[in-house]
Amino acid sequence: MDAHSHRRQPPVATPAFTLIELLVVIAILGALIGLMIPSLTRARQQAKDTQCLSNLRSLYVTHTTYLHDYDRFPPLNNEEDDGAWQYNYLIYDGGDFDQNFGPLIADGANLDDIKALNCPVQTDEYHTPGTAFNPWPVIPMRDTRASWARRYHLTGKTLSEIKSTIAMASDLIHLPDVIRSGHKTGVNAVYTDGHARWVKDPRKMTHNDLVTPFDRLNNETIKDIWKIMDEAK
Repeated sequence: MDAHSHRRQPPVATPAFTLIELLVVIAILGALIGLMIPSLTRARQQAKDTQCLSNLRSLYVTHTTYLHDYDRFPPLNNEEDDGAWQYNYLIYDGGDFDQNFGPLIADGANLDDIKALNCPVQTDEYHTPGTAFNPWPVIPMRDTRASWARRYHLTGKTLSEIKSTIAMASDLIHLPDVIRSGHKTGVNAVYTDGHARWVKDPRKMTHNDLVTPFDRLNNETIKDIWKIMDEAK
């Protein structure tokens, strides 16, 4: 046997990345990540928008269950005349669950999760559950609010009494800022026939002078906003 046959062969040199090549790879990865992040952000936003519509459809089903049990819509804001007052989002008024969305969740018979009364897009701390400004579980003498608005003039009615398809509830509309802190350019709405849809703001929703109620029973701006939703159906 040849004495040199068992000699180790010198290792073959593996070419290493140069600094320039590494920088190119890092730049490519950075570009790919930069392209992916907006897509992921849009996907998350679209998922929240879809969940909002789903919650509104569930709100319709919950109301029909309530109507089956009590044969009428619950009262709005404890107002006998059920006017177009813009503060129509209460769950708990610091004392009871007797108005707006409160009766739907008061005993858990219709709703067992407060998240069903909130829009996942809404970021306003007064209208998202469990914040210092919007307590859940409830605290006596403190309001708890939904991130939905319920339509006026439904108190005491059944669905069969409403002759045409109208918007029954929507994302908050009582202040321009709460629309901007939600879907920004419009609202989702659910209608008395059970369908829910997106309604784009024709500038009336976010360009108005709503600050405090002008008239508890006759607020023309709020009426106009509901009319926009009705016509979009």
